[in-house]
Amino acid sequence: MNPAEFADGPGTIDPHDGLPCYRPASLPPEIEYTDDLLRVYGDAQYALGRLATLHRNVDNENLLIAPFVVREAAMSSQIEGTNVTVSDIILHEIDGSPERSAADSRDVREAYNYVDAVRQGFERLGDGEQLSVDLIRDLHETLLHDTRGVDEHPGELRDVPVYIGSPDGSAESARFVPANPDTVDLLLDQLVAYINRGSYPPLVDVAITHYQFETIHPFRDGNGRLGRLLMMLQLYDAGLLPEPYLYLSAYFNRRRQRYLDLLLAVSRDGAWEEWITFVLNAVAEQAIDAYDCGVELQALQAEYYDLFPNRPAVRDVVDYVFEEPYLTASRAIEATGRSRQAVYDAIEALEAEGIVEEISGGERYRVYEAPQIIDVVGSP
Repeated sequence: MNPAEFADGPGTIDPHDGLPCYRPASLPPEIEYTDDLLRVYGDAQYALGRLATLHRNVDNENLLIAPFVVREAAMSSQIEGTNVTVSDIILHEIDGSPERSAADSRDVREAYNYVDAVRQGFERLGDGEQLSVDLIRDLHETLLHDTRGVDEHPGELRDVPVYIGSPDGSAESARFVPANPDTVDLLLDQLVAYINRGSYPPLVDVAITHYQFETIHPFRDGNGRLGRLLMMLQLYDAGLLPEPYLYLSAYFNRRRQRYLDLLLAVSRDGAWEEWITFVLNAVAEQAIDAYDCGVELQALQAEYYDLFPNRPAVRDVVDYVFEEPYLTASRAIEATGRSRQAVYDAIEALEAEGIVEEISGGERYRVYEAPQIIDVVGSP
């Protein structure tokens, strides 16, 4: 990293054993409300408000929550360079599952951990807990549990430098060197205090604090995944997102280089307006997409219900299929509480209507796929 490139930025160079590290300026920054920023802010607020209405007509909120969390986990994992798909995550640990995509088991474990971390974060905030350093560390530990990042000290703040965009892993070739490890404790404490206090409207603060988190880079690994998860938690805590319906990783994944360039531009030039506008565009676009996806899922559920007006056991299995579009009879029995025979009869009825298809090819431990649901969920 060339320190001269950051001479006009809002932060400072804070060396660590002679290594130039970038220390972000204290929050809040001064933000100019340009016409573009105000326009996209209004778009994002409107899109989020409409998305928040989805759950009003849903008896079982898992109809929406489960698919959305899995979509976000897949996209967040892909940003980190994996080939994990929605199907890989849903098929995780299903007996007799068909061959997965190019993703390996460690990639799937990382994505599955993301699902667990999202649920953990929403539950703890929902129980009244405040966003804290302890919660952030716990979520990081969940993200890295039993993965290739297990050697990167899950849940522990880093005490070594890290290098961003270094082709050969050296400090000299790094595009960016985040905060001096000796200051990570203090900087993260200050960031959490700002998150809980705020200065700008919540949507703007989410963009500001995501930059700050990624620039501090408080952990050795998993900062990107955790930073994107924290954005959802902040929106939930601010009352703008009732459930984990928003998968911003899909937007960032499609514009990965732009995402990285704009983060760097804030550090180099103080380009806050461009960065915030980018994040607000992400919120607006993904909220619209999530709403459309939710409407499609609700319409599918209604269509399936209409086929079985007087068969409550089949309807229970229909609900479960939305949570687990790849299902086995044993898991459906456990989830619905219905008898073995009732579930087998329900799966047979769903198969006859083309709602599920048997894909494992065996006589035992059969796995069924719900292709229409997968088409909706798997295409963010």
